[in-house]
Amino acid sequence: MSEVETVYRVDSDALVVFASDLVEPLGLPPESARDVAESLVAADLRGHGSHGVTRVPYYRDLIAEGNLDPTGTPTVTAEDESIHVDGGRTFGQLVGRVAVEEGIEGATEFGVSVVGVRNGGHLGRIGEWVERAADAGLVCLAFVNTQGGSFVVAPPGSSERRLSTNPIAFGIPTYGALDFPIVLDMATCQVANGKVRERRKQGHSLPEGWVVDDDGQPVRDPAAFAAGTGALQPLGGQVSGYKGFGLALVAELLAGIVGDTTVIGQGDPETWSNAAAFVFVDPLRFTTKDGLRASVSALARHVEATEGSEAFGPGHAATSDDALLPGQPEWETAQRRRRNGIPIPPEVAASLRDHADEVGVDVPPGLFEE
Repeated sequence: MSEVETVYRVDSDALVVFASDLVEPLGLPPESARDVAESLVAADLRGHGSHGVTRVPYYRDLIAEGNLDPTGTPTVTAEDESIHVDGGRTFGQLVGRVAVEEGIEGATEFGVSVVGVRNGGHLGRIGEWVERAADAGLVCLAFVNTQGGSFVVAPPGSSERRLSTNPIAFGIPTYGALDFPIVLDMATCQVANGKVRERRKQGHSLPEGWVVDDDGQPVRDPAAFAAGTGALQPLGGQVSGYKGFGLALVAELLAGIVGDTTVIGQGDPETWSNAAAFVFVDPLRFTTKDGLRASVSALARHVEATEGSEAFGPGHAATSDDALLPGQPEWETAQRRRRNGIPIPPEVAASLRDHADEVGVDVPPGLFEE
């Protein structure tokens, strides 16, 4: 699937500098602003613009609403392989770093570690955290909730917003058998809410099957959804939505239990913040590097031998017409965008310019040029 051509192509390093300049006035010290910016640009590099630099004005709004505290500081309580991180409701990109660092240290020592996160702000692209663990040679599982708030997803057979998107993610190292780790990062609804927001900014309609209204009809206008019409369907939609619904409930509970915080149904909070359960496993306590490489290589060859059908495609949200391994589309996209620049749609560039004006930051000359 080709990228949209009517875009600005921006060098990733230059975008990190600009994004850092935009984030710092929100209340972060320079080093922390740089960390947040690097995470946002990493999402853009991997093709997940919904969690990229477009989020900067969104974070400004979260601060104004009381959902994000730029002065918050993550605190850690650890007891052997059990670790608890209270993010202080600060930027989730900072909280995620702490959680992964602590989890890696615990699993390296004990073979397994479990990290509970509460008050994590918006943790951003959850795939980043399991990818970091996989790059360190560890398996990682992640389950996320919103501490009882942010209703956008309906249970199966309904159009009432009762759940959050409850993302889950898994990272598996490949020790050189592939050029990339295996990384699966997915919402437990038909599509992440950020993808709907992204389509709204780009003026694109929603594919059928993402959102339904009270009459069971598809909602195609993302602005209507943003205004409260309809709800995202659980993964599987009207065919097998009970599967996504079940995954969402498991993620909701695991994040609430391990994060030692609330789940949906425990009150009706006016604000929300991510909680999470992260599990880190050292695979070399169970197998060898050669054994893991052999498993990954065999599976990759099996998948690559798949013959596609000309009669139908993989779906609206897919990035390729071929069956690719989890993490492969992101890796391939990042390689291409490092060479050619990150495509920034005009509407995203406009929102960043507006934000820059508000916080008194100059847009570097030539940054947004076709």
